[in-house]
Amino acid sequence: MDKINYKSLRMKAGLELHMQLDTHKLFCKCPTSMKEKNPVKSVVRKLHPVASELGEIDTAAEFEYLRDRTFQYQVFNSESCLVELDEEPPHEINPEALEIGLRIALMLNCEIPNEIHVMRKIVIDGSNTSGFQRTAIIGLNGWISYKGSRIPITQISLEEDASAIVGEQSGNVIYRLNRLGVPLVEIDTGILENFTPEQIQEIAYLIGITARSTGKTKVGIGSIRQDLNVSIRNGPRIEVKGVQELGLLSKVIQFEVQRQMKEKPKEETRGANLDGTTRYLRPLPGRGRMYPESDLMPIQVTKEFVESLKKNLPESWISKIERFKTKLKLPDTLAKEIVSSEYLYLFEKVVEKTNADAVVVANTLTSIVKDLERREKIEIDRIQESRFLELFDHLGKRKIMKEAIPEILKYLATYPQNSVEDALRELNLKPLSVAEVRQIAEEILNQQPNIQFEKLYGIVMSKVRGKIDAQEAMKIVKSLMKK
Repeated sequence: MDKINYKSLRMKAGLELHMQLDTHKLFCKCPTSMKEKNPVKSVVRKLHPVASELGEIDTAAEFEYLRDRTFQYQVFNSESCLVELDEEPPHEINPEALEIGLRIALMLNCEIPNEIHVMRKIVIDGSNTSGFQRTAIIGLNGWISYKGSRIPITQISLEEDASAIVGEQSGNVIYRLNRLGVPLVEIDTGILENFTPEQIQEIAYLIGITARSTGKTKVGIGSIRQDLNVSIRNGPRIEVKGVQELGLLSKVIQFEVQRQMKEKPKEETRGANLDGTTRYLRPLPGRGRMYPESDLMPIQVTKEFVESLKKNLPESWISKIERFKTKLKLPDTLAKEIVSSEYLYLFEKVVEKTNADAVVVANTLTSIVKDLERREKIEIDRIQESRFLELFDHLGKRKIMKEAIPEILKYLATYPQNSVEDALRELNLKPLSVAEVRQIAEEILNQQPNIQFEKLYGIVMSKVRGKIDAQEAMKIVKSLMKK
C-alpha cells in the first residue's frame, strides 16, 4: 500500500467492538452453544418500516424495505423459542449477562447508570424477526490507557445478537434463529485522532482483551466482530460493518482511507470484505430509530451492588500478560497467545500445581494442541483436565520428555479413559538416560565407522525420539564424532 500521512489527512476513526457473552440468551433461557445443525422447521416473514416516536421513517429501514426481500427463519429444537420467533414477549433480562456486562464496564472505567432501560433499535434487514434489536446502555464515560493517551469509551451497551445469515437467492434470505438473542456487549470509543491504522488496531486489542478478562466472553469465529467509522479531512462519516478478524482492522482502515481519497464519498454504511476492501450496504441509519421497549421494566442498579462488583473484579489480562512475561519468562507473543487461548485457565492451574516449564506448557496449549486439531483432526476436547495435569506433572518430574507430548496427547484423545502411565507403557516412551542414548549411538557408529554426523544423528533420533531432549541427543552424537 502507498505511504499515507494520516495526520495530515486528519483521519478520524471510531470503534464499535461486539463480543458475545458465555451465558444463556439475553431474554429467554435458551442455550447459546449453537451446536444444533438441523432445523426442526422454518417460518417465513416480510418486514416493513414504521414511523419512530419522532414521526420519521429511518432512511436505512426504508432502503431495506424497498429491496422487497422475503425472510425465512430456521427454527431449532432447544436453541430457539417463541421469543426469537417474536411470538412471545421477552422474559426478564438475563442477570448473569447483565453482571458480566457491568464488570466489563467497570474494568473500562465507566460510570454505571442507576437505572437501565432496554430500548428497541429499528432493524429490518431481516436479521431480527421483530424488526428491531433490543439494547440497553450499561456504562458511560469510560476510558482505557494506551501509550500515555487516554482513549475515551463513550458507552457500553448490552444487547441481543442478530440471526446468522445462511444465504440469499432471488430476494429470499435464509437466517438461523439459534444466534438471535445471544447476549453481547457493544463497546464504543470516542473519536480517535492522530493515530495510525496499526495503532487503532492495537487499541481495539487492548479493549477486547480487557473485556475478555472476565473469562465470560465467547471465543471462536463470529464471537467477536468489529465495526468502525472512518473519515478524512472535510469528508463524511463512513460506517464499516463486520470486520470479523482483529488482524484485518488496520488493513480495512487503510483501504477505506485510500478509497475516500480517490472518490467523492457519501455518508453510508459499507461492509468489510475478507481482503480488507469494503462494499456498499445501505445509507447511514438516522438518529430517530430508537424507542423504549414496552415489554420490560427499567432495571434499578444500586450503589451497593456496583461497589460489590468493584471489589471482585478479575485481574485484567493486560496485567496478566506482564506477569506471565516477568514471572514465568514467557516471550511476549506466547504470553499474548496463551492469554487469548481457551486454555488460559488450564495453563494457570498447571503452572500452579506442577513444576512443568511454563514456556513448554504454554506452547503445548497453543501451538501443539492447535496443530493436532487442525492438521491431524485429533479430538483434543476428549482429554479430561485431570489428564493434562497428570501429563505436565510427569513433565515437571522428568518422567517424560517434551518431545513425547504430541504422541501422548494423540493417545489420550483416542483412549480418554487411560492414564499417562498407560500411554508411556504402550507407546514405549519412558525417558532414556544419557548413558543409554550414548550406547545406542556407539552401536551405530561401530557398525558404520565412516557415517556422517547428520545421518548418525538422524538414525539415533529415529530410535530415541520422545525419550530424550533433542538437544541433549545432539550433544551426545557430537561428542562421539569428535573422538
